[in-house]
Order: sequence, then structure tokens, then C-alpha cells
Amino acid sequence: MSKGVKTWVMAALIAVAGAAQADGVSVERGAYTLKAEQAGTGPVVVFESGFGQGPDVWKDVIAALGSGYRSITYARAGQGGSGSDGQPKTIDAHLSDLGAVINNLAPADKVILVGHSYGGLLASEFARRHPERLQGLVLVDPTTMGQRHALKQADSARVQADDAKLLGMLPPTLAADYQTLVAQLDAPDATTPRTMPDVPVALLTSTQVAAKPFVLEETVQGKAVWKAQHAMLFAGFARGFHRYFATGHNIHREDPAAIVDAIRAVTDSAASAVH
Repeated sequence: MSKGVKTWVMAALIAVAGAAQADGVSVERGAYTLKAEQAGTGPVVVFESGFGQGPDVWKDVIAALGSGYRSITYARAGQGGSGSDGQPKTIDAHLSDLGAVINNLAPADKVILVGHSYGGLLASEFARRHPERLQGLVLVDPTTMGQRHALKQADSARVQADDAKLLGMLPPTLAADYQTLVAQLDAPDATTPRTMPDVPVALLTSTQVAAKPFVLEETVQGKAVWKAQHAMLFAGFARGFHRYFATGHNIHREDPAAIVDAIRAVTDSAASAVH
């Protein structure tokens, strides 16, 4: 869900869907199997894509990162080569799958978790619940738990109109997932303050306002909400950095080097904390 709940969807519509990956690894989940892929050796980096996006969106980042890291990507349930039990997935369900990928492919390692958009929300929530599994976080224009409440305060009618437009464009499976997620982000407890773990974080925020905004988040008003949400998210961490990029929502595709730099900075920060 690439820029708010909604821009996630825009990215899903224009991005390459997660294709089954050659030489992949299977992660059994009982009723279904997740397909993952790993390459390289060294510090482990796990990538979590935006809503509706497949693991291929990280290929330029992984290529630039090089073989000195062990990069792990996977397709979420019902996407690409991954199976599904046919049920819309909640945040908790996706977090459980993410944990299974990490525990199966990097059982003895603390990982650097990189998440974009909805994947950024999953990454920050996973870090909150399982800080012992992480070296650090890289959040690429992440969705936040409180953003829909903030956007509705800014322009409730526009949020509702955007939802209807997007639901009319999405295939049935993604539409069901979208509705499930929207219900969770619209719940009163979504705005409850969350304590973030003491791990190094790199938060990257896009600042570009679209010439022809498709959804509220791409307008001047929506972008102000977006930046305020990220500032509040970053304030919950004790160490790291927050940087702004004059790009659209898909920073990792427009500026892969920025993500590589963030991963390396978080790696260095985690290493210096140990020594």
C-alpha cells in the first residue's frame, strides 16, 4: 500500500507483481507455503515490500548492496509464488508470516529489517514486538498506524472517495486485503502511542507533491500529514536518523543508493553499539 493505505495500492497497480522466484526457498505455513529467495553472505537483510508489491521491487537495491550482505526477499501470502489459505490477511497474520521467514532462514542471526510503505508498517510493528531479532530498521516511506485518522481529520470526504476509487481498481483478493487493513487502521486503538525498541533506525521520507494527485497523500495537504506522521514515528526511537528525499513514494526504485546507504549506516551503528 504504497503511500498511505492508498498509495500502497497505486504502487501495487503499477509495480511488477511478485513473480515466482528461481532457486527459491520454501517456508511452510501449514495451510500454505511462502516462497523466498536469498543471495550473498554476511549481515542478514530482510526486505518487506509495499502492499500488493512483489520482492522484485528490491532488485536494484540488492544488486547495489552487493554480495557482502545476505539479502532475503519473499512474496507475501497470495502473491507471486506464495500460496494462501484464501482468507484476507490481518497485520498480525502478516507479522506471523514475516517471523516465520526470519526464523526459518536466519534462525541464529539478528537481522536488518527493511520495509517500504505497508511493509514499513509491518517492519516497525515487528521490531516493536520482537526487538531481540533485530540489528536495526530501515523504513522506506512507511505507512503508520495513525495515518488514516490523521488524513481523515484533514479531509474525510477525500479519504472516502479515494477508497472507493481504489477498491474499484483492485482485483478481488487485493481488494479484500485492502478492506481488512483499512478496518484495522480506522479502529480507535490505531492511534494508541506505541513504544519503539532501542534499535538503530533509518527513516526515509518522500517529499514530492504530484502534479496531478491521484490520492490525498500526493497533495500538499496530504504530504504535510505524511511528514508529520513520520516525524512522530521517528520521535519514538532513541537513535538513528530521519532523512527527506525529493522523490515519489517509491524511493527504493527512484534512488536505490539511498536505501543501500541507509542499510550500511544501520549496520555500522549496530556494530558500534556492540563494541
